[in-house]
Amino acid sequence: MAGNILLVEGSDDLHTIMHLLIRHGYDYNTRLRKGDDPLPEIHELGGKNALLDSIESFIAGAYERIGFIIDADLPISSCWQSVRNRLQPVGVDAPTNPIATGFIGTSTSLRKQVGVWLMPDNQRDGTLEHFLRELIRIDDSLFAHARQATVGATQNGARFAVQDTPKAEIHAWLAWQETPGLPYGAAVGAHYFLHDQAMANAFVDWFKRLYGV
Repeated sequence: MAGNILLVEGSDDLHTIMHLLIRHGYDYNTRLRKGDDPLPEIHELGGKNALLDSIESFIAGAYERIGFIIDADLPISSCWQSVRNRLQPVGVDAPTNPIATGFIGTSTSLRKQVGVWLMPDNQRDGTLEHFLRELIRIDDSLFAHARQATVGATQNGARFAVQDTPKAEIHAWLAWQETPGLPYGAAVGAHYFLHDQAMANAFVDWFKRLYGV
């Protein structure tokens, strides 16, 4: 076996997850893991469709434990069905509905452990940005202002799509931090986001169970 791997959609996902794991004590100061290190390599695949289409090949490949982080988007039921359709041919029996704590199963034919986390929390439609919103202090007045400013921006001709509102809100909030405009991963590393909120802890627990670390 070639160790363990965690697949994500894009660069923002990769760096957000990596820096969150670093803040939980995992040694991800280097990007790639090698040899018998149980910590998985983390790879971006250039989008949701590319990630979904890679599920069967990665499970059938050389890795021992394989995880996938996928935006649920709209609706989560369709996303989960797309995942199930790709797990079945490689011997992974997944339930009809997503599991709130994150799915972990075994390929009976290939003897691999497989995990899936649907952003943000395996229960709601959403994306990485919905996950990150949960890592902002509930009483953060600056984020409340960012949300109000985003509404005002749409009334003044802002062109982002409705489904991108969470992204616009977070980028507005990040623009007003001590170092303005940090990308998500660097902002997690700079402690602008909390690392120990319930949703972050649930994700890290899934990671621990999947990779045995």
